[in-house]
Amino acid sequence: MDLEECYGGSSTFFFLALEDGDPDHAFNIEDLEGEIGTIINRGWEVGLHGGHDAYNNPEKIREEKKRLEDVLGRPPVGYRNHYLRFRVPETWEYIREAGFKYDTTFGYADCIGFRNGMCHPFIPYNLSKNQSIDLLEIPLAIMDCTFDLYMKLDASQAWEITKQVIDTVEQCHGVMTILWHNTYMRGEQLRMYHKILDYCSGKDAWLTNGAALCNHFMRD
Repeated sequence: MDLEECYGGSSTFFFLALEDGDPDHAFNIEDLEGEIGTIINRGWEVGLHGGHDAYNNPEKIREEKKRLEDVLGRPPVGYRNHYLRFRVPETWEYIREAGFKYDTTFGYADCIGFRNGMCHPFIPYNLSKNQSIDLLEIPLAIMDCTFDLYMKLDASQAWEITKQVIDTVEQCHGVMTILWHNTYMRGEQLRMYHKILDYCSGKDAWLTNGAALCNHFMRD
């Protein structure tokens, strides 16, 4: 938050709200009430980071949302699923039915870019029902671990491709969503995040969180 505040920006913190026994359960969301309160009080957003199976289990999504909501003191509006797991169009329907206003899962884990072929948020469409889904998808463009774990790029190569994406989004007046894990907020990875913020700020980009972006696109 201190780093983003230097550039007049804010972001969304996605928290897992798992129960004991779930895969990757490492903490109880209730124990983070103080940290979550600090994030909210400083003007940042808190969203739900869905568990392994939530993308295909509407009951799980509702349970995890309720767990986070009890700590947050209000319903979270943003969602992203673990490991970018997604099922089209079912996951969109489940998220909407649970009361979320936007999702930002739709992206590639193994490469940088635009999974839906464009750098703009969009309203999903259910072809089987022949109707749109009342939800905003803010597609993911860049995930931190994609550079080293999947694409095997060094810092210089990672920056060059990131710069290309930023420049492309600027030319298209689009949106670039970045996913940066807490485990990557150190060393070379943290320097990379700092570099992205600095470069985008220099282009007078709007550095904002998912809720603010959703309100901007859905206001009409």
